Amino acid sequence: MMSEWFSEFVRTNLAAPQPPPPQVPVVPQVVDPIKLNKPPVDKIRKYGAEEFRAIANDDAVQAEFWLENTIQVFDKMSLTSDECIKCAISLLRDTAYNWWKMLTSVVPRERITWDFFQVEFRKKYINQRFIDQKRKEFPELKQGRLSVTKYEREFVRLS
Repeated sequence: MMSEWFSEFVRTNLAAPQPPPPQVPVVPQVVDPIKLNKPPVDKIRKYGAEEFRAIANDDAVQAEFWLENTIQVFDKMSLTSDECIKCAISLLRDTAYNWWKMLTSVVPRERITWDFFQVEFRKKYINQRFIDQKRKEFPELKQGRLSVTKYEREFVRLS
């Protein structure tokens, strides 16, 4: 008797068409194609990027700080090389921007990359004499009355 009831239940319930589940309307997301290619220029300032003007009293130390800070911001934001170059150019002002415009007017477009920008920026604003001077100063740095090298040795010996 139980098996007859079960057979009848299966035949009637499984044979009956089940209503489809309710459909949830899908709202397509509209993506503005212009914003897809737009570098995150607005965001870089929020992360600490600053403008570079290259005014008369800017020196190699300030230029080096600007470039290192800019690289750090771009790394934090995981920008692509193309985004880096666009964002870096957006931070150049006055004579620095004019320098870049002049430089790119004589360089083939395919050579203009983020690495190219960094090399040329260093050549222009952080000259080799400054770098050589810093290399010479480094071994002569002092912590108290000891050179940094001797201080490090003493620190390691005591630890």
